[in-house]
Amino acid sequence: MAGGSLFQVGEDVEFWRVLVQLNILAFCLVLLESGLHRLEHKFPPSEKYQHMLKKAYRELMVLGLISLGLKIIKEIPDIDSYSKTMLAFQVADLTIFLLALALILQSITVFLLLRNQNDRAERAELITTQDLVNSLNRTKGSDDSVPSFFKTLFCCGRAAKQQSNMRELIELRLIRRLFLHRFGLPQLFPFSKYLSRAQANQIAHMIEVEPSMWIVLLIVAWSICGVLEVLKQLDHDMPESHELVESFMMFAWVLLLLHIMVFLYFRSCVHHLLHSAAFSKNKATLTANLTAIAEEEANAWQNEEADRALEVMSCIQEHHEELEFQRRRNKNIAAKQVKNHGDRADNEKRHDSFSGVMPGSPTVDIRSFSHKGWHVGVMLLLILNGFLITLFVQCAFYDMDDIYEDFGTLPAVMVPLPLVINLLFLQRRIFYDFVVVSNTLSINSHTLSDVVENFSEVVRLR
Repeated sequence: MAGGSLFQVGEDVEFWRVLVQLNILAFCLVLLESGLHRLEHKFPPSEKYQHMLKKAYRELMVLGLISLGLKIIKEIPDIDSYSKTMLAFQVADLTIFLLALALILQSITVFLLLRNQNDRAERAELITTQDLVNSLNRTKGSDDSVPSFFKTLFCCGRAAKQQSNMRELIELRLIRRLFLHRFGLPQLFPFSKYLSRAQANQIAHMIEVEPSMWIVLLIVAWSICGVLEVLKQLDHDMPESHELVESFMMFAWVLLLLHIMVFLYFRSCVHHLLHSAAFSKNKATLTANLTAIAEEEANAWQNEEADRALEVMSCIQEHHEELEFQRRRNKNIAAKQVKNHGDRADNEKRHDSFSGVMPGSPTVDIRSFSHKGWHVGVMLLLILNGFLITLFVQCAFYDMDDIYEDFGTLPAVMVPLPLVINLLFLQRRIFYDFVVVSNTLSINSHTLSDVVENFSEVVRLR
């Protein structure tokens, strides 16, 4: 402690000098607390934002406790306060805090980028299918098909943007109809609110690192260390800091490749849903299908009232809560019965009966899709990206000037580029498509309960 102790005020440091610094820190503390208090009031009244704030406060508290323990350890005479081990401990402590902060900022970024898509989902809720049919009939183009996703992905033209938005509205409308038919819900069911609530319910998993996730993160960190040792053997002249940046960059680009693969898979899942929902790339066929759906909706709207719709929603909600209870009760029994092929067949039938899908609804069978498995996979991708962002801040950012001077602009940009692409472009699409696919194939009883409760309040206040 630079020859002094924190617990010997009056001998190692004057009391008045401590009071001067205490006044400064107390003033800064009051300003910080007032700023955080205002920030809490400015945050939207949503559970996901409140959960983020609680997570940030908890990490700050843990960091403070660890720092207190570190200061106490430094008071032990036999401990070298300036050894590399103590420095490494402080770096690791800071890594945990920066990871939590990176995950919080990353999740906020994802939800902010999803606002436009959620707004379009609400628009798809407000308009009718007949409005989409009329828009399609007014559309003039050289080809007779709806523009493909790859044609409009990187196109910034106004016409292409409008066509892309139109396609997304059609997709959302068709997926909404598929969802309502699968689970017998009325036309008044707020599907966009259901998707929004499903997104919000995922926020805890986006910023919480489970023990199994920590194992994966530590394996990745040790793998980077292993690659670093290999690079040392291959090139003895390169500085160790440059080799660390190079090994870090390799893993960052591998993570980008994984993001792209998962992104393409979920796009194929969405296309599979759309195929089951009567989507077609041929404009004439799509218009005919939408016209038939518009007539079906018009007949349903004539005979549907808010009170009756709420009653149906409540019945379906209770039904799915009962199914959820039965699934949990029979989980252990079903696991014991999987001993032979016949038992597996019975188990599959029981699983189908617990799905809540209405008889006669379109069959949707997406290969290699498991809600639990892909939930873990998507959350792992998000956490890995946050972990690499943390390592970039601690291990590579300080060396960017030297890399720029030694190798030029392109290598310096190539280091953080994959993490930026993941954060700003791929993660929101992966997260959104995962929520759409998983919550269209099956209903989450807690999410459904929140939506039905909100709808009942609206009906009561009208």
